[in-house]
Amino acid sequence: MFNKIIVKLFFLLVVTLPLQATSKSTFIDSETVRTKSNIDFDWKFKLGDAENANLPKYDDSEWRQLNLPHDWSIEGKYDENHPAGIAGGFLPTGTGWYRKHIEWQSQWQDKAVFIEFDGVYMNSEVWINGHYLGKRPYGYISFSYDISDYLVQGDNIIAVKVDNSLAPSGRWYTGSGIYRHVWLTTVNKIHIPKDGVFVRSENVDKESAAVNVSTEIFNDSDKNQRFVLQTDVLDAEHRRVASTSSDIIVAAGKTETVEQLTTVQVPQLWSPNSPYLYTVQSTVLSGDNIVDLKRTKTGFRSIEFTADKGFLLNGQAVELQGISMHHDAGPVGAAVPEDELEYRLKMLKEMGVNAIRTTHNPFSPEFYRMADEMGFMVMNEAFDGWWQAKAKYDYGLYFDKWWQKDLTDFMRRDRNHPSIIMWSVGNEVPNYTPEQQKIMVDFAKSIDDTRPITQGRGYAGGHLTIAGFNGHGEFKGAIQKFHRKNPNTPVIGTEMTHTIHTRGVYRTKTSYRVRDFPAPWEKHEPMKKWNRIKSKVYKIPNLTENEVFPDVPTAYGSSFDNSVVRMPIRDEIKLARKLPYLLGTFRWTAFDYLGESFGWPARTANFGVIDLAGFEKGPYYLYQSQWSTEPMVHLDPHWTHHGKEGTVIPVVVYTNQQSAELFLNGESLGEKTMTDDMQLVWLVPYQPGELKVVAKSNGKTIVTKALNTAQKAHAVSITANRESVTANQRDIVRLTLEIVDEKGVMLPEADHRFEIEVSGPATLLGVENGDILDLEPHKARNRKAFMGKALALIQTTDMPGDIVVTVKSKDLSQDTVVISSSK
Repeated sequence: MFNKIIVKLFFLLVVTLPLQATSKSTFIDSETVRTKSNIDFDWKFKLGDAENANLPKYDDSEWRQLNLPHDWSIEGKYDENHPAGIAGGFLPTGTGWYRKHIEWQSQWQDKAVFIEFDGVYMNSEVWINGHYLGKRPYGYISFSYDISDYLVQGDNIIAVKVDNSLAPSGRWYTGSGIYRHVWLTTVNKIHIPKDGVFVRSENVDKESAAVNVSTEIFNDSDKNQRFVLQTDVLDAEHRRVASTSSDIIVAAGKTETVEQLTTVQVPQLWSPNSPYLYTVQSTVLSGDNIVDLKRTKTGFRSIEFTADKGFLLNGQAVELQGISMHHDAGPVGAAVPEDELEYRLKMLKEMGVNAIRTTHNPFSPEFYRMADEMGFMVMNEAFDGWWQAKAKYDYGLYFDKWWQKDLTDFMRRDRNHPSIIMWSVGNEVPNYTPEQQKIMVDFAKSIDDTRPITQGRGYAGGHLTIAGFNGHGEFKGAIQKFHRKNPNTPVIGTEMTHTIHTRGVYRTKTSYRVRDFPAPWEKHEPMKKWNRIKSKVYKIPNLTENEVFPDVPTAYGSSFDNSVVRMPIRDEIKLARKLPYLLGTFRWTAFDYLGESFGWPARTANFGVIDLAGFEKGPYYLYQSQWSTEPMVHLDPHWTHHGKEGTVIPVVVYTNQQSAELFLNGESLGEKTMTDDMQLVWLVPYQPGELKVVAKSNGKTIVTKALNTAQKAHAVSITANRESVTANQRDIVRLTLEIVDEKGVMLPEADHRFEIEVSGPATLLGVENGDILDLEPHKARNRKAFMGKALALIQTTDMPGDIVVTVKSKDLSQDTVVISSSK
């Protein structure tokens, strides 16, 4: 039985000042006291094991040279026999070695130097000049090593072994390699350690915020030292708005924690609509000399979670309009460029998403920086399982030895982000006990007691601040039943709802997974399973009596809201609005992700409302119509159905306006008022031409959208998301490739092959079309269109100049774009 739980938390949060990842990227707080330099470029790599590759004299001249982040799995071929199998999307795993040569730098003299890895998957072992630094099994954790004592004049060699040879090591696509950034941090022997600042605040409102700052100072010298710690809070214009200082003596070889209190008057509060950030500046002084100086970004806000009020942000009721999200991104796998991550987060912002669950592991540091800056609230999840492995070779094999170290490092790294509003300590943990859950929750609270703790499908354990429901919450009445037994416990849909869609694909009759396309674990007597649950799932009326699109492969899901596991999107949204104790939901998922497929040859299961290429599916716009206030209207399906003239086709419209009127070739098919069904449906006998919808409020036209019937394929069309870039080996350009007719209308079912030519200072980083059954490699110069389009990603080099991309397709007119790249 849950105890009465009321969580009321007020605090100020801090994040590390963002670093620009370029070849010359150095974040300098003071030229003499602290530097943080990116070392992603010019690593050597060998796929496979290499005896003695950890030794300085090893000859790596024949190894491949590359830049980080790097994921070797996404570079491989899909193969049914790869050991990662269904879980890993049938991509290869294995062992790899990385080596990096760094010349001695004079600034290292008499300093402390740390190498910091944002993420290495998995079982990483690191050496510097042959000296073993350590091993970290968990592939999602950030970690660092002190290399000060092992640096030498001349060439310094970092060697990293990455072992992902035992597969599957996760239940989804993990990637393999050093897939996040690597840094060198240089500080004085007396310094603020990594993640050594923790800031929280009480009584936060529009009038003031009482700020508590805990700052660790490490004295790595041979004598006791006296210091002054000066802590300043700066606003966005770098004006000081609060300040405090303390005298402290730190014994030789010891770390002392300084507790300080100050007050910020009339703070600007952080929220998704106004993600205002401050800076906390920590200066360690010895007399007039600056010993260390660290600047961090901050945000003020209060959070409160109760069963009767729901979730209050800064005292205002807010519904969590959330999505779950894995860490990979289509053609780049786990090595996601920051430009691509930012592009995807902007898509979510435009969809109306205000909350993200990091499933089921820590994300990259830049994700949290972007969440702070863009205004996303985050459920930050540490682990998938605990002591029992869920995939054959996953982190469960190492959990008992490593979980406390990893959970500590994870929470210390992220505890100061204003975006993070709750922690999750696990997901669908098999056979966990209430005692195990209490151990996890108590330990997490010992690191950070300013946020609530939840767990995906952990509602039965009894020790969570907020009860987490996954798929079981999609059964009718399940959450209400829990609430009757635990009336004081707030609830969150940690993974709700599960629906399955493919871009450009439609069915007019409702399908349920277990009944119509069972997952591998449901294939034994699926109808028996269906009969057991059919009274508990949500009934979705068919759009037509007979299926209009009968030839769709069963691996594909309909892009109407009628392809579900248990609950459609509309009922997910209704439930969150109806139940005050349900704080909101995190749908599964925002983006299609590699792995966890339903079997060969599918490389994923189409759970996203955005496909592997980053193209929207129909349900994206359903969410947008309910979660976004920006005027919008959308209609499905496309309007190119040659051979179906006269066939009655359901046309579904989503809008956040009061009504919509539909026109076919200029003739009105009637105006309909939006209801709580969240969609408007017209049954339209098909004829080619223009299908147009006009959305209105208060009788006035607010927004329109039109679909036109495509004719014969005529040309290739390229759309670039930017016209100019920086020659920094980082910037990304997204090229949307389409097959169009003579008037420029995309052919929505075209499958022509694109041939891609790139000249100038850029490389083709990857290609993708969103088709879960297309097993062609990502690192190729051609790709078939799927439902009329595909994606190509190009990345700049370090040379300026014009990047020229030409795309061809057999018997069609080609297209060319020119992108300017400059220093």
